[in-house]
Amino acid sequence: HPSMEEPEVANTYNDDGVPNNADDTIKLNGKLMKQMRGTMLQYQMIEKGDHIMCCVSGGKDSATLLHLLLQMQRKLSRDEPFFHLTAVHLDQKQPGYNGSSLVTWLRDQVGVPFRIIEQDTYSIVKEKTAVGKTYCSLCSRLRRGVLYSVAHEIGANKIALGHHGDDAIETLMLNMIHGGKMKSMPARYYSEDRGVHVIRPLMGCLEDDIRRFAMEMKFPILPCNLCGSQPDAHRAKVKLLCASLEAMNPMAKRNMINAMSDVRPSHLLDVDLREACGMDGATGRVTDADRAALVHALFPAWQQGQGSMEPSLFGKDI
Repeated sequence: HPSMEEPEVANTYNDDGVPNNADDTIKLNGKLMKQMRGTMLQYQMIEKGDHIMCCVSGGKDSATLLHLLLQMQRKLSRDEPFFHLTAVHLDQKQPGYNGSSLVTWLRDQVGVPFRIIEQDTYSIVKEKTAVGKTYCSLCSRLRRGVLYSVAHEIGANKIALGHHGDDAIETLMLNMIHGGKMKSMPARYYSEDRGVHVIRPLMGCLEDDIRRFAMEMKFPILPCNLCGSQPDAHRAKVKLLCASLEAMNPMAKRNMINAMSDVRPSHLLDVDLREACGMDGATGRVTDADRAALVHALFPAWQQGQGSMEPSLFGKDI
């Protein structure tokens, strides 16, 4: 009798490298691309002729970033590439490391120029980190130093990192809770010492979307023996705190990302910041109209004759 089983059909892919039979994945790809494009436009991250070094750690975030950057390169390019892209992965010599799946993906599926750098930062981190302290800070500094050097070697003028909106929120909360500072991570900055721009195109994207997209795209994920070995680290606890905030309001994380780009100096306690924004540090009255005009939501109120910015909560004076 002839077989009743349906013949297996091989996946075909659209121009964005997404399976044609995965409607949800196509929509998610479009959502992430729209958010990334908005961030890149806002912070002027890409110019014609750039050579961008995309750091690929072996995690979901950097794999998604590389995938989206390649899409953008294809969309912007005509006769020649609008910008050049090189993927760089750092083998930190962690015990049990096997990067073969990542190399195969980069070579056979992504088809992007790439380099694998071998540097034993793992042993240094394990040796230098005191008992009870987290590995993250030292590990990050060592990796960044290596990557700066590689960027110069290959002639890249910009380094792209896979940090996303959740990373910015968690960094902000960690600095507020443990450091007493309102400080997060910028979407773009320039390293004067190294002479290279660092960009974070995924700042407008949420981790849940990236995780789901990476799973559906079956990106190769390499485990990290440093990050995964400290489940009680402060950042893990802040993740739980953020999850509890979403129970109060499903838009909590999205609103917190928006809040970091909509700061109201008149309603904060930083006297120096008030003065830098053209206000009297104590009273909040506008003293320099030119500087105040540069501050969102400050100058229009002064212009309307209010004179000072009284604190308010949900539109009501307090």
